[in-house]
Parts: sequence; C-alpha cells; structure tokens
Amino acid sequence: MSTTGAPVAVLDFRGGGDVPANAAELRRTVAERLPDSGHTGAEDLRFLVVDDPDGLTAHAEAYELVTASPTLGAVRLLCLVVGGLPGPRDPAAPPPDTGPVTAGGAGRRLRLASVLRSSGTGVLWAADPRAGHDARTADPDGETEAALRALTDLLRVPEVFDGVLSELRNAPVSVAALSLRVLEHDLSAPVRDRAWSTALTHFAGDDGPAGVPPLAQDLPPGLAELLGPGPERFTASLLRPGGPAETAHRACVQALGELDEARADLDTATALLTGRRVAGQIPRTIERAVDALRRYREGAAGVLRDSGSPGIPSNEAFARLADAGVELPAEDGRSRVRGGPDEGLQRCAARLLTSGLPLRAAAAKLSALAERVAPVPAAARLQDLERACPEESLRRVSAGQTLYFAQARAGHLALTALLAFLSALWPWPGTLLVLLTAAVFFLGGALAAATHPGRTAGGRTHQAGIARAAALLLGAAAGLGLDRLVTVPPAAGLAGVLLGVLGSVLCVAVWWRRAVGDWWEATGVTELRTFLADLDTVLADALRRQWWAADERTRCADGARTLAAVLRGAAAEAEAGQPASAVPEGHDGHQAGSDGWADPRWDDSSWDEYSGGGAAWGNADWPEDERATGYAEAASSTRPPARPEPNGAPPAAPGRTPFRADGHPGGHPEGHLDGVPPVTDHRADPPWLDRGAGDGGPDLVPTLVADLADATVDALRRYTGTAGQGADGAVGAARAVSIGASGTPSTLEAAVRQAIVAARVHLRHNGVVPAPPFARRDRLRGDPTALLGIGSQRVREALNTREQRARPLLLCPPAQLSLLSRDPAETRSITFAPQAVRSVVEAARPDGFDHDGTADRVVWTASGRFAGSLRLIPLRTGVVESVRVRTWADGNGTYTDNEPSGEVTW
Repeated sequence: MSTTGAPVAVLDFRGGGDVPANAAELRRTVAERLPDSGHTGAEDLRFLVVDDPDGLTAHAEAYELVTASPTLGAVRLLCLVVGGLPGPRDPAAPPPDTGPVTAGGAGRRLRLASVLRSSGTGVLWAADPRAGHDARTADPDGETEAALRALTDLLRVPEVFDGVLSELRNAPVSVAALSLRVLEHDLSAPVRDRAWSTALTHFAGDDGPAGVPPLAQDLPPGLAELLGPGPERFTASLLRPGGPAETAHRACVQALGELDEARADLDTATALLTGRRVAGQIPRTIERAVDALRRYREGAAGVLRDSGSPGIPSNEAFARLADAGVELPAEDGRSRVRGGPDEGLQRCAARLLTSGLPLRAAAAKLSALAERVAPVPAAARLQDLERACPEESLRRVSAGQTLYFAQARAGHLALTALLAFLSALWPWPGTLLVLLTAAVFFLGGALAAATHPGRTAGGRTHQAGIARAAALLLGAAAGLGLDRLVTVPPAAGLAGVLLGVLGSVLCVAVWWRRAVGDWWEATGVTELRTFLADLDTVLADALRRQWWAADERTRCADGARTLAAVLRGAAAEAEAGQPASAVPEGHDGHQAGSDGWADPRWDDSSWDEYSGGGAAWGNADWPEDERATGYAEAASSTRPPARPEPNGAPPAAPGRTPFRADGHPGGHPEGHLDGVPPVTDHRADPPWLDRGAGDGGPDLVPTLVADLADATVDALRRYTGTAGQGADGAVGAARAVSIGASGTPSTLEAAVRQAIVAARVHLRHNGVVPAPPFARRDRLRGDPTALLGIGSQRVREALNTREQRARPLLLCPPAQLSLLSRDPAETRSITFAPQAVRSVVEAARPDGFDHDGTADRVVWTASGRFAGSLRLIPLRTGVVESVRVRTWADGNGTYTDNEPSGEVTW
C-alpha cells in the first residue's frame, strides 16, 4: 500500500504457523500475502518475520528459503524477536525449560543462525512488546499480542522498515533492542468504522426512478455516435429507386407538391378572378395525398413487420427488405468506440462515478444507455408508425370545410362602415357613389364563394352579409348626415369616394388570403407533410436501430447491462460491507468467501473456542513464577495444545494467531491476534503507543466516498481489455492487476469488489489523510483538521524527543537490561512522520529542534497513521552468538542440534 515500492510481507514463525516447508510453499505464501508482487520481478522483496528467540536457530532453513527468494531486486529481511532470552544450555541437551528469568542475565545468549548475518538482514529484539504493563491488572497475553500487532503495523510501513534495516546494517551483527514512542495520528476505531459505513451507504446510493441515458457530452465519442441518429445519408440511401417503397413515397411527395402549388396559386388577390379551375382540383388532390400516405404507411408497416419480427433470420430479413425496395447502407467496417465497447463503457462509467453519482444512480444511467443503444426489432416500431400518421387524423383531412370570407367581427364591421362613410361625403347626389364601395364588398364575397376550394366537396362560404350591409348603411347615413350639417368641398368628397372604393378592394383581397389560409389549416392538409416526414423518420430509425452497427451496439448494450449489474452488486455489497477495521480475506492460503468480504470458515460456534479470554488459554495454565513476573517466556510445550488448522497446517501457538497477508493477524474476520474484538479501553494499549484519535472532520465522509469512486474507476481502468472470449480473454485476464485483494481479478465483478476492499485496506493501514495510490491526481484533499478533526500539533510534539512524553520507551524487562550495551554512541535513532503533514509540521517548527530532538532527520512515510521515534540499542558484547546449524529440526519441529561457529561476536 505504499508508494515507495513493494509492500512488506509479514510472516509469523512463532509456533511454526508460517514456517515454509520448501520454496514452493514460500512462494505460495508470498503470493497470498503480496498478490501484486509477481507482477514486477525487479522489485525488492521485504520480509518482516516475527519469531521467538529459539526460532532464530530452529527455523534456520526457513530463513534460508526467505533470503533465497527469487527476485531481480534484493531480498530484505527484518526479524522481530519477541520474548526474553533463555539461559545457556548444552547444544546436545533437550529443549530448554521454562524456568523464571534470573536477574543478572548471566550466560544468556541470542543465538542467530548464520544466514541471519548475511547482508540485507537485521534482527530487532523486543523482549517485552508491552513495555511493562502490570499483569495483575490486565491480561498479559492479550496485551502482548495487541502491542505486537501495533508494533508490526508500524514496522510494515516500507519507509520505517527500510530505515530500521539501514540502521541495523551499521550495527555489529545487525542486532539491536528496540525503544520507541509512537503517536497513532488517526481516527478512533468506532469513528473510522462509522465513517466508513456512512461512506459506503452514500456511495451505494438509493434505488430511484428509472434513469435517463447520459448526455452526449458525458459519453466517449464512439458511444455518442452509437447513441446518435446514425449516418447522415442513412435515410436517403434506404429506398431503392423504382422499388415499391420508393414509388409509394414518390406518390406522397408528388401529391403534397401539387397541394403546395395550388395553395400558392390561391394565395393571391387575382385568384378571386382566375382561380376557379385550380380550386376545383384541390379536393381530388387532397384525396390522392391522403391515399398515398395510407399506402406508404402500410408499405412501411409491412417492411417493419416482415423483416423485423423476432426470430426471422438475417438473410430472410434482407430478402424481404429487398423485395420491398429497401436497401441498407453498407457499413464502413470501423470500430466506433476507441478500444472497443468495453473500454468506452468503462470510461463512461468512470465519468459518471467521478462526477459524484452513487453506484445505483450510475447503474440506472447505464441501464438506460443499454436500452437506448441496443438493437431493437423493427416490428416493435409498428405502433410508432401509427402514431406518426394516425388514421383518425387522415380521416379528418377533408376539403369540405367552411370558407370564412368575412366575419361579423367588430374590426371588420367598423372598417366597412368607415369606408362607406368616406364614400358618402360627396354632396347629394354624389352620396350615391357609396354604392360602388358596397358593390366591391358584395362582388368580392360572390367571387370568394365561387372560388371556394372546397365548394365541390360541400364546403360553404361564410360572408356575414347582413352584418356587412348594416355596417354599409350605417356608414352611408353618417356621411349623408355630415353633408347636411356642413358643406363638404367637392375635392374632399371625391377623395372620400376614391378612398372608399380602393379600401374596399384592399379589404376584399386581404379577407380572401386570410380566408384561404384559415380554410387550408382547417382541412388538415398542412399536417400531411409532417406525417410523411414522421413516417420517414420512424422507418429509418427502426431500420437503423435494428441493422446499423448491430453487432457493435449489441456488445455495447450487453456490456452496459453487465456493468450496471456489477455496480448494483457492488452497491449491495457496499451496504453490507464489513467495518474498516475488518480484514478482507482469509489466511493460510484460504480464499475469502464468495462475496470476498469474510472467511466462510468462521462462525459463531468457533468464537469461544478461539477466544483469548477462554478458559482453555487462560493464565491458570501458566507457570506460577511467570505469572508473578508477568513476562511470558515459557516454551510452547507448557501450553495446552492448540486447535489444528482446517488445512492441516501446524497449529499456531496459544494466544498467537499467524499474521495475515496484509500484515495483520488472521484467524478471525476482524483480524485480531487473539480472535476477540478490539479493546476499546485505551488502558490496554502499550505505554509507548499514544492514540491521537480524532472524531472526524467535515471532509471525512465526502473524501471516503470520493476515494471509493476513484478506487472503482481505477479498477475499471485496470480491467480494460481483460474481458473477452477465448484465448485472448484468458491472456487479458492474466494481465489484470489486482488492487488490494488477493488474486488477479478474472471478472469485472471481482475487480470492482477488490476496488472497495482496496479502499478499505488503505483506510485501515494508512489512514484517511494520505491520498491512496488510486486517487485522482487532480483531486484536492483536505488537511488533517478537516479529515480527522484534530490538527497536526500532536505530530510535531511526537517528533520532539526532548519532551518527556515523547521519549522512547524500552521494550525490555528489567531482568534483562543487563544484556544491553551501555554506550550511548552506539544507539541509533529514527524519527518518522506522515508525508501528508510534512508542510504543516515544518511550517510550525521554526527552530527545527536541537540534537536531542533530531527532528530535522525525519523519515517521511506514505502512511498517514504513525509519527514518533525509534531507538535501536545494541546488545552488549558476548550476548549475540552466531551459530552454524547442522541439523535444525526433528520430525516434531523442535530444536535438536546446532553448533557454534567458533566466533562469538560482541
């Protein structure tokens, strides 16, 4: 999980749990613990091995196998020795007893197999990982394992691992005791689990209404083309000239063209005098257009029904299309989605997820996209043909509509009266010239009735004759009355007559054009061209949806449905996911359950049997003198027999569960050394561990949701090209990259599932402050205050070893302090802190600390959980003994014979 290279493989040799029998078993174990390690053979291999003092010689062959692991890089081995050093014994004597530790430690030796003196190896001694917890007020076994788990968490950080190993290389025989003080700058376990569960719920989303396809701008160009209208000339290329379909279509176009010409001829004032012949042909032309549309619609329906019904073979469908005069345009043969449909869909899903859509919303959009892009049998569009050209609308198209030449409206009547008034201003008998205006109005009405386009079809003409006559009389009377009252000049009277006549002619022309337009709309003829265009669109779209790029669109639709199902399944698993503190997979070579979240071997019945607090492994079985001191140094032979592993592997030592692939102990889905839930009482923490637990900031849940989206997008990106048929698909699957879970994802479901596990593992191991390796680089991440709810001041305090509360604590009981060197110059120090808070820490550290603090030499780690300091204290001269192992184990896995190398160092 680090950006500095290969992660650290943690092996627990105590009790023989992870001791490999041969190189093949070691390779399998490494593959299980580090699923990505086989992808780049040039990387260094890092091993952190937890062992007892006796195991340094008893497991010599295992250490030789580890140091000889095949890699193009280097093998780095750090051995963490847990427990006090036993007293001297004859090499040929039986295994040591478990007597109490003497105060002086005289004659005690840390016996190393010669392989542990090779380059690239180091031995770190932690006699008491608890650093002196009182066994009378706590569970020493449980607290020791909890402290060891925290210590292993720290040492498996690659930067800390490399720093410790580098300092050990500079020490004689690369052996030192450990002293440390650590701040865990992270969320508290309940807050982390609660935030993770909330993020999973938000990321999964709710089941909402049916989605709509993504917008064209949200799709890769190839998918947008498949979703679009298709080729521009697809419709124009469909109908073969001279074929039945083209003939019916041409008849419609011709009839509609004649109607357009007839309307243009009637839409003039002169049509009142010359348009009777044209008007008489219009009813028959309308009937021909309606009949042509019916025939074309029926022909199109036959094309869709005969060639597009389900079950019709493609060759037969093409033959029926040819008989109907329909030719499908030739395909260009190019792939419209760069990288294939799978890559285009995964890029589309990536855009949806990175835009903030939850899984179920993205799945709904992908489902809608699948329905929109999938080939549809043309017969399914028959109803669309009926809607495009409804029979009811065709029956309503008729020329027998009323022509409203003049209407009894206030505006019309007022204009008529005004023109009559102007024509009657000439003094008597010139007032009679008003009859000219009246004649124009009535003559126009008569001509309109005679030129009515629907007259032969029974259409009537509405002229509002009585109302217009009354308006004319009223206007003429008003003009005559004015002439009686005042003397109107003859010129004014003549001008009034001219205005009245010309105005009436203009009114008749305007009324005619308006009446023709209204009549044309009333007949429904204007809709016929729309019906024809809609029929063309439905026919072309139906054939395009069925035949154009059918194979590619089928693959896209199937892929979109599959991807939507994957996202919905991931949403369901996310809602039912384990807490962030849980371990994602099984151990000892067993795969996780079918859902990838839990080990199916564990159930409620096995809980008590593996509980560290159970009677079988209680303190009552410990030697009396060791219970008094509180330091567990008894050999495994004094403990009750452990339960055999289901796979036949050697049983783990009581109270000690083998470490998991991710560096955490296995044996329980929650990943605890003793198989019990984590202790929330901080009094059980070792005194060297300070939990700066935060309660979470405002950016915590949104950041985790974005991390989940980025992990899923990264899984889609990594999986691109791995799915397929036959050998190519198998080769692609073999190249797939696993991100945070065991095994290479062979399916897209596994890849997305592993993405969620990867986000959970990163949160558990590295915290939320550092960006995970799969996060988008353009994303802005909040500072520790916004994410954790606590600032970085405590990190700075943890780096300042001048302060009493930051000084390292020695992991060595008082009874064995005499084994350590007293020379301060030989002590090595390492200070470490998260890279994510480097700028904040350095900005708040103006003095840079002095030589007591040595914070200027900080190892900045990619993990965001730990800050503090380590001190490596060499053992005094004569304590470390190099041993050349001759026969290291008998059939029972116990030490039988070894031989000193002849040179005792220190």
